Amino acid sequence: MRNDLESQLDQLLTRVVGMSERADGMLTEALQAFELGDVAAARRVTAADAEVDRAYEQVQQGVLAVVALHGPVASDLRLLTSLIHVSLHVERMGDYASGVARTVERVRELPADPGLVDQLLEMGGRAREVTRAAMQSFVHLDVEAAKTCARLDDDVDRLYLGIFHRLVRLAAADEHRLEWATHMIQLVRQLERYADHGVDVAEQAVFAVTGRTVELSSFDAG
Repeated sequence: MRNDLESQLDQLLTRVVGMSERADGMLTEALQAFELGDVAAARRVTAADAEVDRAYEQVQQGVLAVVALHGPVASDLRLLTSLIHVSLHVERMGDYASGVARTVERVRELPADPGLVDQLLEMGGRAREVTRAAMQSFVHLDVEAAKTCARLDDDVDRLYLGIFHRLVRLAAADEHRLEWATHMIQLVRQLERYADHGVDVAEQAVFAVTGRTVELSSFDAG
């Protein structure tokens, strides 16, 4: 029975990792589509969101099946609980990547600010760094690695605030870019939330190991 439980836990973890890789690929393609104004690529991203949603449902059902069959306790139960939460956060990441992609079509005819585009692309890359590091910390159940994700997210938050204020000033000063700036305010928020869900994944790594629910931005190593 123990071998069966471990095998099923491994399968569920593999499925969650696959979800995260798909969400990461979606955001990568969405950012490329944004940079190039590639509507066809953006539409591929939005279509791919259904795959992440299906995987989320499969993970939820798989966790319930393991609980019903094996009645796990202690660390196994913590891991199963974490898998439920992580799969939800990854599903939301897919939603935000899809939101970035939908913006591409909305702004394709609007005059953009090239400097702000570069900053938005940088922020998207930093958001991906957060979520990749978070998933690695969860896969390896590495508390120390999980704690670094909050520091990575600080970089995303600083970019978010700077870009947001620049967009507000642009919207107020240039009526020709008002509509574009409005859409970019939504897009930058989607990138910030994408990274936040990465931190949430890292927090689940801490929970799976320690049983403690923490906010990594205020994590007390003592």
